[in-house]
Amino acid sequence: MSPRTVLRMIAEERAEYEGRSRQRRDQIVELHRQGLKGYEIARELSISAGLVSIRLKEAREAGLDLARYSADRG
Repeated sequence: MSPRTVLRMIAEERAEYEGRSRQRRDQIVELHRQGLKGYEIARELSISAGLVSIRLKEAREAGLDLARYSADRG
């Protein structure tokens, strides 16, 4: 078998990938709302700070509310 065939055989389905990507974006947004900084979110989720920045930008462009929770809201 060629390497390309093996990659096709083990590749993740597009719908699964997109679902996992949405879930990660939701986690990033939630941690941001809790007051974590980008590099803290990156460390928490074991991803790059650049990816955190990209996902937050996408969330803003999609119209998601990124307001941080106030201290008295808990």
